[in-house]
Amino acid sequence: MLFAYVSKAQPFNCQIEVPPNPLTAQGLATPYKMSGCNQLDFANQGSFVEAAILDPATGAISIYSPLVINNGMQVGNGFIAPVVPTLPANAVVGIWFGSNAQTVTLTGSTTGCVNGLGGSIFGQFAYCNAPAFFTAAQTAISAGLLTVPPVGISTKANGQVCPSTRDFRVVDMDQSDNVDTTYLLINGKLLAQNTATNAALSKNATGIHPVLSNGSDNALINSFISPAMGCTPYTAPSITTPTGTSGGLALNELQANQSPPVPPALVPMNDDFTVITGNNGAVTQSLAKTNLYRAGVGQPQAATAADASGTTYCQQYAASALFIAQNQALFTGTTSPAPAVANNLFTFLANRFATSFGPVPSLGCSTIFNVNITSLVQQTMNGNCVVVAAKINTAPFQQILNGKIKPGGAGAVSSATSKTQAANVASAAVVAAGTGTGTGAGRHHHWRGLKNRNFWAHAS
Repeated sequence: MLFAYVSKAQPFNCQIEVPPNPLTAQGLATPYKMSGCNQLDFANQGSFVEAAILDPATGAISIYSPLVINNGMQVGNGFIAPVVPTLPANAVVGIWFGSNAQTVTLTGSTTGCVNGLGGSIFGQFAYCNAPAFFTAAQTAISAGLLTVPPVGISTKANGQVCPSTRDFRVVDMDQSDNVDTTYLLINGKLLAQNTATNAALSKNATGIHPVLSNGSDNALINSFISPAMGCTPYTAPSITTPTGTSGGLALNELQANQSPPVPPALVPMNDDFTVITGNNGAVTQSLAKTNLYRAGVGQPQAATAADASGTTYCQQYAASALFIAQNQALFTGTTSPAPAVANNLFTFLANRFATSFGPVPSLGCSTIFNVNITSLVQQTMNGNCVVVAAKINTAPFQQILNGKIKPGGAGAVSSATSKTQAANVASAAVVAAGTGTGTGAGRHHHWRGLKNRNFWAHAS
């Protein structure tokens, strides 16, 4: 959702069949078959797969994007055969999934894959063999084989530290989700990896040939925020991108781990991907599910609920409002990731923050600190419901960050708003370790801003 531009997450529930031996070269080059969704309608229903391949002997990492097709498609009549990667001996492969649809459920060869906790799926995210990949990468780092570049210092933003996926300045309501993978749709009907060869074919063909993209936190940082600030994203060789290099979820998380901000933003228990929605609609927080998600993105496990506290997360998240306001001039001159939502990067980030800080089913931070987020982040729309201006009142966010506004303390909310927000919080009672009963699907029927993938898709 956007607090100003209102658009609902797409109500499609996709099943993706993982091919046999997915961690091998042939498995990576075997298309993932999707049912329940239409990959050709990529803006609403498209799903994406991204693999990181580590050579344990050298520490070298490469990125590969397996292709997702509709079940029943044939080579040449629905998709172009994927390129086969060359894997080093004893390669350690991690695979991550993202989607523009509401949920993704993995089927097929799912040994080593994690979709959620029991019957409660994460939603738009899943992974296979990710913990083993991050363990192997850390071993390579310790052995001096893998050198992860530091995040660096901005050359355009007054010497600010460049952001990472674990930086409270740039996270949102469900951090560390989705992937950088892009695909091609040639002549409106032929799916293909975005290789140099296929990109040339797409460019030389007639008609409209969009690049299928997944609206992810990684892409937002790598393709928009970092360039605007004069920062250099961490990339690795890739045979499935036209440039021959790519960013990736694994790279972002490794870099964030090596250059951790203080304090680091780690997936909390009020993340909408880690809560559990029961069959009766009741939403509970789950330490077990939160730790499963953290394991998939290489983050440390939380020993107790206090270590994944949503209240603590929300307090630190107030730093995002200060960061966005501080860089208003810089971000105003930067292209919007979603022109149908906001007219530049500043208005986009302001809208994204306001949505994420807002009441459940977002993080619920405004309820926790008893503030009216729509008053603190004022947004102006044009006649097409595009956010064209935003004004952030930074003082209350600074007070939240400094501990002067405390949880449940005095804030700027009406009594009616306060009652509504209190009811929302009550419906999200904390459970230290969820049972896994129920489903995670229900919670995704909420309004989303950045997560409305329709506006992330772009034409080549």
